[in-house]
Amino acid sequence: MLKNRYISIIIVILIVVSFSKTMAQNYLSSPYSRFGIGDIMPRTAATTIAMGGVAYAFQSETTVNFANPASYVAYDSLSCLVDAAFSFKTHALHSGGNSQKGATAYIDYISIGLPICRWWRTSIGYQPFSNMTYEVEARDTLGLLGAYSNSFIGDGGINEIYWGNAFKLFKGFSIGVNVSYIFGKYAKSRYVVFEDPMAINSIIENANVVKGVYLTAGAQYFVSIKDKYRIGIGAIYTPSLKLWNKQQGLITTYLGTIDDTPTLLDSLYYEGLKNIDHKLPQVVGAGLSFGKINQYFFEADFTWTNWNKYTLGGQTDSILTDAYKIAIGGNVTPNRNSSKYIARMTYSFGFNYELSRLCFGNQQIKNFSINVGVTFPVKKSKTGLGVVFEYGQIGTTDNNLIKENYFSATLNVKLYEKWYQKLKLE
Repeated sequence: MLKNRYISIIIVILIVVSFSKTMAQNYLSSPYSRFGIGDIMPRTAATTIAMGGVAYAFQSETTVNFANPASYVAYDSLSCLVDAAFSFKTHALHSGGNSQKGATAYIDYISIGLPICRWWRTSIGYQPFSNMTYEVEARDTLGLLGAYSNSFIGDGGINEIYWGNAFKLFKGFSIGVNVSYIFGKYAKSRYVVFEDPMAINSIIENANVVKGVYLTAGAQYFVSIKDKYRIGIGAIYTPSLKLWNKQQGLITTYLGTIDDTPTLLDSLYYEGLKNIDHKLPQVVGAGLSFGKINQYFFEADFTWTNWNKYTLGGQTDSILTDAYKIAIGGNVTPNRNSSKYIARMTYSFGFNYELSRLCFGNQQIKNFSINVGVTFPVKKSKTGLGVVFEYGQIGTTDNNLIKENYFSATLNVKLYEKWYQKLKLE
């Protein structure tokens, strides 16, 4: 029986990963994903997203908190936990009096938490790492050739499979590390199209295949007060690591338009696959929490990401700068032992504010979101079903920039099961 459960879990992960490419293509178009390796995904559990994204000083036996691997020690020593989330998102882009709307559904993550021994817990899982989906058009004129359009199109994404381990060193203190395999591909294209049907148009294409190892280390320390309250501190650190990137470039000319079938004329430039380095930024995060056991919990987090040092092929990106994020949130469970179901439900809330990695001129793009969530417990079990709602805004319409307003609804499934408990026949 135990062997069959392990096999089932492995099959689920393989299925999710096999669909990761398709799911990555379902993300909404975002012009801001054009820079670096695209939009960086939240990479936090739905339970913590419902609290505004706080996670560094949070641990729970019913949540795989992969944002801080030290939290895995909270798992029951006799149980298995499967934590997965799926989202539906709508957004509206605004710029210069124009607007565009869209909607999509996608997989957030799937994670599994398992006990190894009294002081060691482990976790494996899949999640998207970044997404690049955009289409931007700019019009101009060029002498006798007349009006033309520059269309910038990007597509693809990077995925992550992680294996995490946490170790309890002494009462209240734990450390952990996630070792991840990063893989995926993305392409950036530029189409130059003249209105004159006899003019020669061009396509500039750049394709990248990315893979590598990514590490996140974490630590947590909790102190109990009168066996009722807990104060916790937590921190994570991700070093600046290099990914292996194979890049291919191509410039072609053609007649006609991309919407119709173009007539290819010539290849002006071709560069076969070459190896270049992707240097990802280091990340430092810390959090402080306070709560009453089984009743309420509050936390505040701070995150710094050193995007100023991001490089591709040894070159920095002048648009990218250091990012700073503050998240505050918590949850309340009125009475876990109440006969009233509504009192056993957990209500979460929070918000976050970020000076993002993107800076145009002297204007750094700001992000904020407000989050709420509800977890519905299953009777006589630690299994739960949760829903999370998030409303946020990215950017501004000032200085001809783009503002994105979005709303997402997330379904979180947490399956909690005893694995090592033998059934007794009566």
